[in-house]
Amino acid sequence: MILQIVVFYVLTWLFLMLLGGVQQATGILPSVIGLAQWGPGIAALLMLVIFRKDRFKITFFSKGTPIQRYLLALLPLGVGLVVFLVSRLVPMQSTPSELLDKLPLVLVWIPLGSLGEELGWRGYLHKKLDTRMRGLISSVLVGILWMPIHVQFLSQGPLFLFFFTLTTISWSIVMYALVKDSGFSVLLATIFHLSLQLINLLVLDRINDISFMMINALVWVIVAAIFVLLNRKLYFGSKVQG
Repeated sequence: MILQIVVFYVLTWLFLMLLGGVQQATGILPSVIGLAQWGPGIAALLMLVIFRKDRFKITFFSKGTPIQRYLLALLPLGVGLVVFLVSRLVPMQSTPSELLDKLPLVLVWIPLGSLGEELGWRGYLHKKLDTRMRGLISSVLVGILWMPIHVQFLSQGPLFLFFFTLTTISWSIVMYALVKDSGFSVLLATIFHLSLQLINLLVLDRINDISFMMINALVWVIVAAIFVLLNRKLYFGSKVQG
């Protein structure tokens, strides 16, 4: 399994750089559109071909998933609103974002970008890790691996990246509870990811401020901790080695 994880992550970065480079060189899409978001998804689909003997399958949609689970996938809208309201109480550096200037195009892209990422992170990586690791451990690992591909934040300094890593780990923990029983449904994960990106439109002017990222991280850590406390068996249950 270690080999597959390493190959997947290398391919993810390869396609991330390739797609980002093509977009920058050709100018086929404005910079506010992250074509590189499809790096993890393409890597996951290629893994199915390279390691086809594993007979690994990505679950795009689970028929038995109750409607309540899809409503839970909208949780980021509520949590994000809390973060937005709290952050408005704290003085922060505000930087206008060009995203808002191309909002219609951004809204068209967000679902596609979310799908591209979740094919890789939940559809392939987390589902693969889940066969060998306890839920909490696999969630933390996916969250850590997920963070660096947000290359726009890598220049913000170590403290900012620390809080952003806490955020991606918390997202990963919550999403595990959401998609685990559905076979790691890509649709469910995409709805969650889509909700994250939509609510982030409210805070684009402050998203690079370290105070905002600290508030965002702490709120999501609390949410993730609640999920773990309410689902201890899910996160701490032992795995049968295969």
